[in-house]
Amino acid sequence: MAALKVSGGEAGTEDGEVEGGVPSGGGPLLIKDRYEVHPDQPIPELDNPPAVAVRVTHVRDSDRALYGLVCDPKLPPRLDIVSSVHRVDHRNLQRVVDWGVVDWPAEQRRCPVVVMERPAGRRVFKALTAEIAPMTEERVTRIFLTPIVNILRDMHALGVYHRNIRPDNLFYFDSDERELYIGECFSAQPGTNQPALFETMECGLAAPAGRGEGSAEHDLFAVGVAVVALLTGKTPLAGLSDEDVMARRLNVGSYAALVQNQRISLTMMEPLRGLLNDDPKERWTLEDLSMWLNGRRLSPKQQVMPTKASRGFTFGGRDYFTARELAHALHRNWDAAAAPIRDGSLDTWLRRSLSEDDRVEAVNEAKSGVGEGDDVDKLVARVLIALDPEGPIRLRDFAATIEGVGSLIGLHAQDGQARNLFAKTIQLGLGQFWLEQQRKVEPNQLRFLTRLDKSKMVMNQSGLGFGVERVAYDLNPNLPCQSPLFERDYIATIEHLLPAFERLAKRRGGAEERPRRLIDRDVAAYVMVHYKRPSGSELRDIEREGDEPAGRIAQIRLLANIQDYLHKKGEFPALCAMAATILEPSIERFHSRQRRKKVTDRLRKAAKGGRLSDLLEVVDDQSEVKADANNFAGAVRDYSQSVEQTIAAKRDIKNRQQLAREIGGQLASTFSALGATVSALITFIVWWF
Repeated sequence: MAALKVSGGEAGTEDGEVEGGVPSGGGPLLIKDRYEVHPDQPIPELDNPPAVAVRVTHVRDSDRALYGLVCDPKLPPRLDIVSSVHRVDHRNLQRVVDWGVVDWPAEQRRCPVVVMERPAGRRVFKALTAEIAPMTEERVTRIFLTPIVNILRDMHALGVYHRNIRPDNLFYFDSDERELYIGECFSAQPGTNQPALFETMECGLAAPAGRGEGSAEHDLFAVGVAVVALLTGKTPLAGLSDEDVMARRLNVGSYAALVQNQRISLTMMEPLRGLLNDDPKERWTLEDLSMWLNGRRLSPKQQVMPTKASRGFTFGGRDYFTARELAHALHRNWDAAAAPIRDGSLDTWLRRSLSEDDRVEAVNEAKSGVGEGDDVDKLVARVLIALDPEGPIRLRDFAATIEGVGSLIGLHAQDGQARNLFAKTIQLGLGQFWLEQQRKVEPNQLRFLTRLDKSKMVMNQSGLGFGVERVAYDLNPNLPCQSPLFERDYIATIEHLLPAFERLAKRRGGAEERPRRLIDRDVAAYVMVHYKRPSGSELRDIEREGDEPAGRIAQIRLLANIQDYLHKKGEFPALCAMAATILEPSIERFHSRQRRKKVTDRLRKAAKGGRLSDLLEVVDDQSEVKADANNFAGAVRDYSQSVEQTIAAKRDIKNRQQLAREIGGQLASTFSALGATVSALITFIVWWF
């Protein structure tokens, strides 16, 4: 894995602040106003790839020997154990001092930095391929085994496992080279940087990201490999790929593959056989090693090898003689694995050649749990668990221990294929079937299985704050927020969220560059996991209302709640300006043009104060909303009355004209009849007289 780039020129920040503020010009980067990180002063001899080492100075104590490991942001460091390991006060353990996040100029993004005390001596092995003069058994016991037993006892008591023990992570305490110094265990997640050589058989068969937090036995196995390297002066199987290393170990066992033909005394053979034992039940504990150091001596245990078949099972042009070897081969050639399972050749080999009744019964159980309409992947995955119950859960390219299922999806959270395989692993119930095949289950394994069961329920909910995004954060406390909004940032804790939004707003100064939505699925899931106060109502409003005013207001209200709770005195003017732009369409719900102008002016003024709650008091002021609604209702009422009066007046005018015509006609008829009557009367009078 490639290391980060190291700056060779001026260091600085993009927006003028790192961890509380440093000048944006050249110079060191500041962590918590106490430590200066010097990107232009690399220390390659202390690199721990992919992390790179640089000089660090204390602001008030420049003579203190410090350095920093700038970690790969895509492989988050174990920041959650820094405070715990800081409590382990042992002179032979490299002490962690602090950590922070800085703008790393060579990568043009923010990266986490772990600050540690600098070893006074050189590395014991410059690289795993290097060779040194072999050490005596007495010296290995005195300068390595004795102190590391005490160190691991203290760490394990705190529930923390080193998981980074190997020859090139050992230093001499000083130039006298009379003591060893155990190197750091923070720069990457457990097992991700460890070659398979230093992992137990179960973890070595898993993907590096899927090895999980581990336990004491994983540290002790690595101690055993380191002892072999110190005694022989070279790392066993150095230069071989992980695949080749595991092939040899599967064939002859870990002890035989690592020790090979090296001359090891009976005295050292006893702890090595115990530490490198592939049977978890026979593997030495820390107490066993401590008792050996105190003088207890027993006959070295013979390595118990898995049952070998009388005849090999031919698959992919090779013969395999153990169930574990075959499971590994079937996993490596997944698409061809279903054929021998379905045609009965695997069953025949298990019964006639391997003669291991437990495996025959387990494979039959695995097959019986698969219906005719089920996915063929379910069949293969269950049979692999039955063949190698102590091995990892395997599903195509997915391979993880039960504890590592969550870490694998966490480190590949943006990989669509990995997400699909993770979801399928949960939906097919492979974890539960793995549990059913175990002879003994550790408490931590049960704990992880319980969390996986809960994950299934969370994954089946599609709402904002749920789904696979929520599961990734639930199972990986060190996973930074994966939102595309923060592609160049690193949000290590919930306290880093609003400062990250502030930097985002500064980078995207123009309104056209600013995001329309601040709360996407990743931000919502991250908040749900790490923000310990209720936020479900805001997320429901965001999802239901979308870009409508209520949805926009809900986004800002969620961030305002975080600011009020975590940053009571913090101000984020750039974020507020961006939030004001997002909220502006909600001003259109005010009917009064004068009120809209008034609210807009107040909103812009409030944004300068840097408090999101002030924006909400302006835009979501219920008294203003109610007054506007009442005024609008009154205006509508007045307008309606005016219209009705106008219509009535027009109706009256039209009625008068019609009435005039009707009355005029009636009068004309009346006068006409009257005229006729008068005329007839006159005619009668004339005739009479």
